[in-house]
Amino acid sequence: MKKYIIGGFVRDILLKKEPHDKDYVVVGSSIEEMQRLGFKQVGKDFPVFLHPINNEEYALARTERKIGDKHTDFVFNFSPDITLYDDCLRRDFTCNAIAFDEENGEFIDYFNGCDDIKNRLIRIIDENNFKLDPLRILRAYRFAAVLDFEIEDNTKKILQKMIADGMLRHLTPERVWKETLKALQPRANSVKFFTGLAEIGGLHDWFVELENLLCIPENRCYHYSGNTFKHVMCALARAQNENELVKWAVLNHDFGKAETPKEILPHHINHDQKGVNLIEKICTRLRTPNEYKKFAKLFYREHMRICKINEMRVAKKYDLVKEISNNFHDQKQLEMFLRCFYADYFGEEVLNKYSSETDFTQICASVKQVFDIMNGINLKSLPIEVQERLTNQKGREFGIRYREYMINYLQDNLH
Repeated sequence: MKKYIIGGFVRDILLKKEPHDKDYVVVGSSIEEMQRLGFKQVGKDFPVFLHPINNEEYALARTERKIGDKHTDFVFNFSPDITLYDDCLRRDFTCNAIAFDEENGEFIDYFNGCDDIKNRLIRIIDENNFKLDPLRILRAYRFAAVLDFEIEDNTKKILQKMIADGMLRHLTPERVWKETLKALQPRANSVKFFTGLAEIGGLHDWFVELENLLCIPENRCYHYSGNTFKHVMCALARAQNENELVKWAVLNHDFGKAETPKEILPHHINHDQKGVNLIEKICTRLRTPNEYKKFAKLFYREHMRICKINEMRVAKKYDLVKEISNNFHDQKQLEMFLRCFYADYFGEEVLNKYSSETDFTQICASVKQVFDIMNGINLKSLPIEVQERLTNQKGREFGIRYREYMINYLQDNLH
């Protein structure tokens, strides 16, 4: 029995990043021997074991053969005669197939993964093995985003051919969403995930609403790029360090521009009222958690109105901030909304007179001022005589009168 550390842990060490999830591959052993040594088996399809003391994962070296289109349709061979080379050959990319022998401090690199890490390249190891799982198409661009690597040219051609063969359609929504979420994680260069897929035709099956923006023109007076997809990618780049919820909302915020009548292009009048159904579609297709759908819809509906807050009457200011802060209760949601707004407001590589730092700061200050005034204010905060009048109101009439008094409260405290 011989064990090696393998995969992301080794890659991260070579990248001089803090490594996580130490995984071992075991060569020359069997299920019976691992159990005899006290390891607890947790894998069903192929043997994965937990160390009896530190719970680190150990997997028997294996090869695999695909017998169907589902991601579970594999036959595995994990006999003791499977070599480390055999196990590395079945892996996806060279950067993930470097083993480390703790006993002698040696890196074992059969496929020049160390060079590819140095050159920041994602490269397929073996085309036949790679094609066994279409999720690897998304993994390629997810790693490009998270590691900020580039896809090697021949690898890109193989990925494009797999997409043309319809392999992405064999994936489940859960697997696609999981990879997407990883590509949207904070600090990931998430733009690489979506622009990379767009370049090889990989948006159509799962992100068609985004694909539809590729040919939509923009008014260069407002958007220097002249293209909606490019604007969305620039906005996503502005949100690079934000969380997944913010990035998802930014990605979704201009879907409605694909429905702009051709005769009025490149203007997009009331586009913020046309695309909520498209967010519903993509979130249903990917089976996103409800909080992602809900927040994306919120930013979509209000991302244009917030620009005009300093021109609004007090009643409209009240309604807007109430909406984006969940009835003045959720400061975290309001702050995430403003981060989305920042990404969109400055969502071009070359900014123009409409992207003023001063104007942006004033807009945010107005939003926060309304929130600070109304946060924690309720019926008991109103004058006694007002409370008495409201107690005589019921149902819809109460709601109307309560809103009026709250707006008056806001008016009296604005300065």
